[in-house]
Parts: sequence; C-alpha cells; structure tokens
Amino acid sequence: MCFGGGGSQPASVITMPDTGSYDRMYDRQLQMMQMSQNSELNTYQSQLDAAVMDQQELVSDLRDLRKEKAEDIASVEAEARRMANIIGTPPPELSAKAPVVGSARKKPKTQEKKGKRGLRIARQSANPADSVGYNLNI
Repeated sequence: MCFGGGGSQPASVITMPDTGSYDRMYDRQLQMMQMSQNSELNTYQSQLDAAVMDQQELVSDLRDLRKEKAEDIASVEAEARRMANIIGTPPPELSAKAPVVGSARKKPKTQEKKGKRGLRIARQSANPADSVGYNLNI
C-alpha cells in the first residue's frame, strides 16, 4: 500500500496570510491610544501653562506695587526733609542740658570769711516765707 505515491494530484501550496492589514489595524489603534493620552497630557500642560502665566502676572503686579510704595515712601521722606530744612532744628529741651557737677556750680556770693566766722552757717532771711522750702507739703 502506497500512500500518495501516484502523481496525479498537484503539489500543495502554502499561502501566507496578509499580515499587513493586521499591522495597519494595530498602528491605528496605537495612534488612537496615544492621541487620547496626549490630549489628556496636553490639557494638563495647558492648565499648568495658564497657572504659571497667572503666577507671573501676580508677581509682576506685586513688584509694581512694591515699586510704587517705595517711590511714595521716598517722596514722603523728601517732603519731610524739605519741611525740616524750612522749619529748622527744634530748640533743645531743658532736660537735655548736662548736669552741673562739683566746682562748676554757682556758689552764693558771700564774702569768704576766714577763721571761726567762716565756719558758721549764715541765716538767709529772718522771714520764713522767703526760704526755699517754706510751706512745702511732702
């Protein structure tokens, strides 16, 4: 028994399926997935760009406000200097004088008595109302 020994049938041919259509379908699906991911990323990127632009505008506005405030302060200081120059320096207060110490004090003008009379305490006035501490309540 011979199997297939007769040559009356033609040889079988293996046909290769068309894989190009599968490749094209894969590429389209991959592009769709990438587009959906990219659109989401683009949305987030645009939101980030908008937030950065808002922040830059806010910083520039803050810088302008600080600059205006500094100019206002400078003009106020200049005006104060001008007024001080017009008015002049204020007179010193009485309490600003240095205290008088030791020999710089004014001594009462009495005749310097020598000897025993120089040691005696002289009475200022016979009338107590003329004395410095008269009628002083503590």
